[in-house]
Amino acid sequence: MVSSEQTSGRFESRDGTTLFFRAFPAGQERARLVIAHGLGEHSGRYGHLAEHLVPGGLSIWAMDHRGHGQSGGRRGHIRTFDEYLNDLYDFVVLCKKNASREKKCFLLGHSLGGLMVLLFAGLYPKAVDGLIVSSPALGLNMAISRIKRWFGSLMSNLRPTLLLSNELDPAWLSHDKGVVQAYREDPLVHGRISVRWFAEFLSAMEKAAMMAPHLEVPVLMQVAGNDHLVDATVARGFFESLSIRDKTLHIYDGLYHEIYNELETDRKRVIQDLTTWIESRLPSGSPVRAGHFDPAHSNMG
Repeated sequence: MVSSEQTSGRFESRDGTTLFFRAFPAGQERARLVIAHGLGEHSGRYGHLAEHLVPGGLSIWAMDHRGHGQSGGRRGHIRTFDEYLNDLYDFVVLCKKNASREKKCFLLGHSLGGLMVLLFAGLYPKAVDGLIVSSPALGLNMAISRIKRWFGSLMSNLRPTLLLSNELDPAWLSHDKGVVQAYREDPLVHGRISVRWFAEFLSAMEKAAMMAPHLEVPVLMQVAGNDHLVDATVARGFFESLSIRDKTLHIYDGLYHEIYNELETDRKRVIQDLTTWIESRLPSGSPVRAGHFDPAHSNMG
């Protein structure tokens, strides 16, 4: 079992925050994959991707973002979005340590993590060999009035650590009730954001939209077609704005936000698209393949 081979560790961020990570090493490593998780969750919810990808030679590395999971930092709060990007850069450097130059490293981001990895690639185009972006948070599935934006900006300066609900309804994560229940009961999941976090998040989405034509890293974008949490049409527009030739888009009609955690038939299709894209960019050898996964037991803890 891949889960029995899981290792974990911690490293210190540039401002002294202690960050937790998990690693799933491949016995015959062909490449490395770094995962950036979504808002309010943690790296332990991606153990199932390791179950699928490690047997094919992909070593998986996944960090808990600051303010999430087992990492340090105030829950749901950042001073600036650059904190996330700096942490991610340092983590990628850590994950690539002792790897040969020929060994490729891919970066996968889900939701908030998708926004992170796109901005990351704009800043550090040579740091990774490809991006996988799952249900990226490039636009919200709700209207934000000017007054709400103004109030959020004001409170971000006056009371930046004021916490609010992130208004994420777990029922819209997946059609699989086991996944939803596990999320609700997970003690490492939280549903809070600070007013400063929200202001920085809105600014980060605006920056991402502007950098799309300048992105130089190959992109696989996998988008939930029935996403109630982020706006799939914005993701499609972002994809169309990409000028890079090496870009691939899959839109999965009817699927909810967590496309890797959907019901078995749909989940297999999504993960197969992911493995096919990675495999096409690796030297010949044992194929990256999808194994068996029971989503009701996906939380690796």
